[in-house]
Parts: sequence; structure tokens; C-alpha cells
Amino acid sequence: MRLALVKVGGLLLAGAALVWWGLSPRIDLEAERAGHAEQSLAEARQLIELQAGVLATQQSQIGTITEIERQMRALGQDITRNAQDHSRAIEELKRNDQVVADYLHGVVPAALGRLYERPETTDPRAYRSEALLPAGSVPVAGPASGAGQ
Repeated sequence: MRLALVKVGGLLLAGAALVWWGLSPRIDLEAERAGHAEQSLAEARQLIELQAGVLATQQSQIGTITEIERQMRALGQDITRNAQDHSRAIEELKRNDQVVADYLHGVVPAALGRLYERPETTDPRAYRSEALLPAGSVPVAGPASGAGQ
């Protein structure tokens, strides 16, 4: 009986060794695959974190670019508005310049000439007139016939 037990024990031990011998490479292979999977998972997590950082940076840059674009549009509008204002001012100056040139080429109104009249004298104190010049607009030049005089 002992011999039978030893034979059964030996058979069991040989079967276990045979199973271990057959499964051992598979266990090692699966352990190696698990190690590679864990390493790949760690690398994937690092890549995801890197991509998240890049996306956050890009979102920040897009926000900055959008703000710069808004400021550039506002600046462009200001420049356009200023250019229009300057164009209007130049046109008004041209019109006024022509009106003033036409006025100065015409006859000086007698009333305007009398505003600057001074007494004939050699005494400097008498030359100063006490009358103040009016602050109103210059009268329109009339015909030379003396109708405005």
C-alpha cells in the first residue's frame, strides 16, 4: 500500500511537474504581456496628460489671439473714423479757405475799415483808442457802390 501511495504520489508529482512545465512559459508570457500592458498604460496616461497640457496652452493662445483680433478690429474702426473726420475737416478747410480767399479778394466793407481807424497824431497816448473792437463776425462785403457804407 505504501508503494501504491508512493506511486500515486509520484504520478501526481510527475503530473504537476508536467502541467507546470507546460504552463510555465504561458505564465511567463502572460506576466510579460501584463508588464507591457502596464507600461503602455502608463505611457498612454503620460501622453494624455501631455495632450491635455498642449490643449490648455492652445486654448489660452486662442483666447489671446481672439482678444488681439478684437483690439485690432476696434483699432481699425478708430482709424477709419479718424480718417473720415480728417477728410471732413480737410474738405471744410478747403471750402472755408476758398470763402476766405474770395472775401479777401473782394472789397473790404467800410464798417470793417472804420473799426481800425486811429486819429492822426504824433502823440502815442492819443493813438490808442479807448473804443474796443467788437467780438462779432466780420460783416459781409457789399458792392463797391457804397450801399454798405
